[in-house]
Amino acid sequence: MSSDPQKTRRWDRLPVDLPVRVVTSKGFNTTVIEGRGTELSQGGMTLYAGILLNPGDLLEVEFDCPTPSRMPAIVRSRNGFCFGLEFITPLPS
Repeated sequence: MSSDPQKTRRWDRLPVDLPVRVVTSKGFNTTVIEGRGTELSQGGMTLYAGILLNPGDLLEVEFDCPTPSRMPAIVRSRNGFCFGLEFITPLPS
């Protein structure tokens, strides 16, 4: 078995500098905050955002495309304001 953690990932990660919006909902309150994606794969992304999120929290990431699209995701890891997200449904290949 290889000790290289990159080889154990399901999808290749690509370095990006991607502006995104993070949408969270608690009860009737919805919060939208600006963030930046720094790595992206079919299964998730690394997100930097000035918001308090914890592993297990659900959110939506809105990409600024010609047709804005939202991807539901779950927080898998946190280090300060850097979050590892897993998309609920992987991106199409």
